[in-house]
Amino acid sequence: MALGRNELKGYAIAPLGYEEVRGTERSDDPVCAPLVDLVNLAPQPAPAAVVLRAAVDASRVGRDDQTVVTVLLAAYADGDGAASLLDRVRRAVAVCAGGFRTRGGDGPAVYTSVTALPAPRAGQDAVAFRMMCGWGGQSSPLVFTVVRSAAAVVVFSAANYLDGMVPTIPPALVTAQAGKLPPAP
Repeated sequence: MALGRNELKGYAIAPLGYEEVRGTERSDDPVCAPLVDLVNLAPQPAPAAVVLRAAVDASRVGRDDQTVVTVLLAAYADGDGAASLLDRVRRAVAVCAGGFRTRGGDGPAVYTSVTALPAPRAGQDAVAFRMMCGWGGQSSPLVFTVVRSAAAVVVFSAANYLDGMVPTIPPALVTAQAGKLPPAP
């Protein structure tokens, strides 16, 4: 179900090692934990299987200003786990709009805002949002798009820790990966 190296023209797609990139932040507010779980690449409820990819515009590979989109594909034993993940994320986006704090990882961080974004028309259900993270004296935007179809969920995420410009998740990437998910029963 995961996009392969040469499946999307104009993009370099490569596997990522899960243990190499998994985070350890913990939210001080349990209601906001589903958002931090996505930052950590550890969605809850826990999926039965996970595959990670990194996707980059092929024309920008190796540049300092490239945007790397992390693509996490999660398979659940049934659609209830997948639907629960999206419900929990959607609720956290609404409740945590004013921000929250985390601990762990590289130290404490403050997410100053969470903003819902227009969700793509993909899969059975989708949600998109942006978070602003204050850490190390700077404000960095993170964007997420989460798409569910049947018992599979794909989480797209991108962050910009260089200059504060909000990264984008390319619609072509979302469409291509969502198109590989199993159809709704």
